[in-house]
Amino acid sequence: MRMGTRINGIVLIILIMLVQPAYAQEVGRGGGDDDGGGGRSVDRLVIPFDAANSTAESPSLYPFQHRHVANWIVTISNNLIYNPENSDAKVVLRFRNALNTDEFLELGMAGHDRVLWFAVSKESVGYLVMYRNSDAWFPDRGIMMTYAQGERLSVNNGQRIVVDRLNIEQFAIDGVEVYGRDDIQDRGSALAGVITIEVISGNPLDNPIMSVPFIVTGAVAGIVLILLRFKRRDKDTN
Repeated sequence: MRMGTRINGIVLIILIMLVQPAYAQEVGRGGGDDDGGGGRSVDRLVIPFDAANSTAESPSLYPFQHRHVANWIVTISNNLIYNPENSDAKVVLRFRNALNTDEFLELGMAGHDRVLWFAVSKESVGYLVMYRNSDAWFPDRGIMMTYAQGERLSVNNGQRIVVDRLNIEQFAIDGVEVYGRDDIQDRGSALAGVITIEVISGNPLDNPIMSVPFIVTGAVAGIVLILLRFKRRDKDTN
């Protein structure tokens, strides 16, 4: 028991030491909306509920101030109030590839059963749904899309990773399309609320906060190795 307590204490100290410097440096930069020579770009959109009442044929378009080319993180918070009279009420977000506008990433969130889906449309393979599940998005937890190494995309629904290191090749984003009705005759999807989208991109070396997911991953791997080593030592002792 004492050994387990000691290890937990070590784990906590390591995580604090890793995360705190990165967070402090990011705050020190002031959180501006341009790179300011610091090698990072930041965008934040607050999208009103009526965008979810747009149609698939005429979606609402919200451009970013920057083009996010590589090593970008998108965080999406959904605080919409869905139309209870529409059983198909939903919001669909499409991030088109600025390098090829025929390609896009699609994130959909339905009001009924809180269905979440994620799809990719690429010229080489067409439209593919990579994930779909009920009770899979949460108003109090952001959905995070992380694009790294110029090709790999992961999606976290706020509870777990639902898409892991998917190869989407080169993909740059400079805006988002929003809709919630498949046809103009359909009922509206949302009555109130907003969707907030935050994007940060740049070189992780110049942008410490972007390094946190990778740092934490490495720290967790190290912790697992330590625990396995102590477990093996205890087993040999017994």
